[in-house]
Amino acid sequence: MARLNKTQTQAGGGEVVSLNEPLLDCAAAAALLNVRVSWVRDAARLGHLPCLRVGRHLRFTRVMLEDWLVVQLARPPAAGRAYAAAAATPRANASPFRRSTQAALLASLAERPNDAAVEREG
Repeated sequence: MARLNKTQTQAGGGEVVSLNEPLLDCAAAAALLNVRVSWVRDAARLGHLPCLRVGRHLRFTRVMLEDWLVVQLARPPAAGRAYAAAAATPRANASPFRRSTQAALLASLAERPNDAAVEREG
């Protein structure tokens, strides 16, 4: 087995992890990827972006992010944004109006007499 220096440790899978560079926090990873910090947190939480958990903190290495980018570049381009498919399929009981607008619309229709009732009275 190769001898490790003070800044290297062997992970469970046999790969050598180096701490020659500091771990990056979410803000530094976001700056490196040129995205919002909230995107980094969400992507890491969902498992789309590799991360290390140090206590309750998310940390990244530059090598992890570079390897992730290589995988992203090797994948075929997506047909669109991830939420485009969800937006294209409406919910069964979806209304084009917000709840408050829909309630107001129904209330106004209930108050207004329909045309048949007006003709009968007149």
